[in-house]
Amino acid sequence: MNFKSCTLLFMSVTIVTGCQSYTQENSNIRDNLYSGKMSEATKMLDESSLATEGRNFALFKMEKGMLLYLQKDYQNAAKNWIQSDQKLEDLYTTSISKTAASFIINDSITDYTGESHEKILLPIFSSIAFFANEDPNNAIVMIRRTNDIKKAMDTDNVGKNLYKYDIFSNYFSGLVYETKSEWDSAIIEYRKALTSIQLNADNSHFKSAELQISKDLGRLAEFKNRTDILKEIKGKFPNLTWENHHELLKKAEIFVVYESGNSPIKIPKEILFPTDRTVVRISFPEYKDLLYKSKNSEVFINSKAVGKTILMEDIGKMAKQALEDRRVRDIAKMAARVLAKEVAARKLGDENPLAGLAANAFGAITETADTRSWTTLPDTLQVFRVSIPANKLTTVTIKPEYGLPIEQTFTLPANKKKLIRLRTFN
Repeated sequence: MNFKSCTLLFMSVTIVTGCQSYTQENSNIRDNLYSGKMSEATKMLDESSLATEGRNFALFKMEKGMLLYLQKDYQNAAKNWIQSDQKLEDLYTTSISKTAASFIINDSITDYTGESHEKILLPIFSSIAFFANEDPNNAIVMIRRTNDIKKAMDTDNVGKNLYKYDIFSNYFSGLVYETKSEWDSAIIEYRKALTSIQLNADNSHFKSAELQISKDLGRLAEFKNRTDILKEIKGKFPNLTWENHHELLKKAEIFVVYESGNSPIKIPKEILFPTDRTVVRISFPEYKDLLYKSKNSEVFINSKAVGKTILMEDIGKMAKQALEDRRVRDIAKMAARVLAKEVAARKLGDENPLAGLAANAFGAITETADTRSWTTLPDTLQVFRVSIPANKLTTVTIKPEYGLPIEQTFTLPANKKKLIRLRTFN
C-alpha cells in the first residue's frame, strides 16, 4: 500500500469515527420534543445533517412528519410521511453499489430502508392525520396502503410477528369505514382486528381491546343481520351488550386517539466475536426503553367520567420485535464483514506492516451499530369512542394520568364523527 492509499484509509477512519450515533446526534431534538417545544425541535431538525443527507431522506421525512403532526399541521405531516413511504418503496430493490459498500464498511453508510414496524406505521399515522383533517377519503387510501404493505411483508415472510402488537390499524380502518357508511368493510376490519388478538396466546394486554371491538362488531352484525357473527360473539361473551346501531345513527360520536409516551430508541450493544487469530469487538443496535408515567387517559363528557382509553397498538414492542426478527441475519452479515476485513488486513500486513495496522484499525472502528430509527414515535396508540347527543353543546375532556388535560367544546349534527387526539411524553 503506497502513501496515498494509507492517507485515504486514515481519512476514512477519521470520517467514520467523527460521526456520532444517530441517537446521540438527535438527542437535543428529542429533548425539545419531550418538553413540548415543537417549534424549536422542528428548527433543529431542519438544520441538522439529517435534512441534507440523501441516505437519510426517508428517516428525515418520518421525523419531520411527526413534528408537524404534533403541531396539528396534518396536511404537511401526511405529505412528508407519504414521501418517506415512497422512498422506502423505491429502495425495496436495493442499490447494488451501496450494498457492496456497506459490506465493506458499515450499514450506516447506506440509504435508510426503515424497520418493518416503521413501514406499517407510516400510512397508519397518515390515515390519522387525514382523518383529523376531516378528509376520510384519503384516510381510507392510507388504510389500503397499510394493507398493501402487510401483504408484501407476508409474501417476503417479514413482519408477521409484529401483527400481534398491531390491533390499531384494522380497528381504525373500521372506524373510518363507519364514517363513510361502508358497514361491510368495517365488519371485515373489525374481524381482522379480533383475529389478531385471538391468534396470539399472550394477548392479556389487549383484553379491553377485544371487548371494545366485539361490541362494535356485534353492533354492526346486528344491524346487517349477520347471525353467524352474532353467534360467535355471544358464544365467547354471552353477557356482552352494545348500543343499537339505528339509535347510534341519530347521535354524534367522538373518537379519541391517545398517543402515550415515547418509543424506545436504539443504542449500540457490544458483542465479542472470535475470529481465526483474535477476538473482535463488534456493535449491534438494541432498543432502550424511555420511561414515562402516563399509561392511559380518562375521558369526560360534560364533566362526567365515561371511561379510559384502550390500548390498541404497542409500538415499543413492535420495534423490539422488528429488530429481533432480523438480528440473526444481520449478525451473520456483520460476522462476514469482520472476517473479510481480517483477511484483507492480514494480506496487507504481510506486504506492509504499517498498512496492515491501518487496515486493522479501520476494520475495528467501522464495525459500529447503525442506531438510526424513527425516534419521535409514541410508545402506544390507544382509542376510546363514545356517542353524544346530536345538536347539543358538549364539552369533552381528556385527562392523562399525569400532565394537563385537554378540553374541547362543540356541537355536532347526527351521524357526525369527530376525532380528538392527544400526545403525552412524560
